[in-house]
Amino acid sequence: MSGATNKAGAPRHVFKLKLAFLVLLWPLTVKSELAVDEIYSPRVTAGDLEIGVVGALLDSERAEIDNLRADQWEVGYGLSERLSAELNLNAIKRPGGAYSLEEYEIELIGNFFQDNKSAAGLFIELSKEHGQKAGGVTLGSLYERQLYTHFRILTNLLVSRSFGEDDEQLEPTGSLQVAYTKSDTFQPGLEYYGAENNHLMGPAILAEFRMGSSILELQAGVAFGLTRDSDDMIYRWELGIEL
Repeated sequence: MSGATNKAGAPRHVFKLKLAFLVLLWPLTVKSELAVDEIYSPRVTAGDLEIGVVGALLDSERAEIDNLRADQWEVGYGLSERLSAELNLNAIKRPGGAYSLEEYEIELIGNFFQDNKSAAGLFIELSKEHGQKAGGVTLGSLYERQLYTHFRILTNLLVSRSFGEDDEQLEPTGSLQVAYTKSDTFQPGLEYYGAENNHLMGPAILAEFRMGSSILELQAGVAFGLTRDSDDMIYRWELGIEL
């Protein structure tokens, strides 16, 4: 799971720095089935067990897959202070179709360093389509930085490669999350997602609630297309519990 809100401080940034990151992300993005995806944190905690679901819904009348819903069911574990692993089952519901399992994933996050101000890490994902020979691999960098007193920025730069398909190609993507972190419980944020000819930005709400020794994580957001060729709107949500 993303861990976008966590005990060491929460994601995000200020206007000028946000624009600088957008300039970097803009050319490094490519089209995927849904441009909005989970934004991952590089922070790792040994022994943490996380269970949750991340979902997105496309609302774009011009798109052939308008009203496509995608869910990612997750189980993750902190193997050490430097490495976490996660098993995902991805399911989708296409317009007029049934809800079905689409893909299996194994995700690894390796942490280079983390302290109260910043963290950086490496992301690796291996995927296999359900009932098919096709699969893929994703590699990329994760970075988080606490800015000033109550702002944090979280950014992902990833490159994916599909295998076993006719259109095998590299697909770089970028995402950015900025949040106001004065409250540990409720944090308003702004998110950007990029893919080829598909750039979206919108508000998000990040929340954490402590329940005994566990932490309930809730996120919700909506991203609006920034260009003429972009999707009109994508809703996204996340629900998870850290045990």
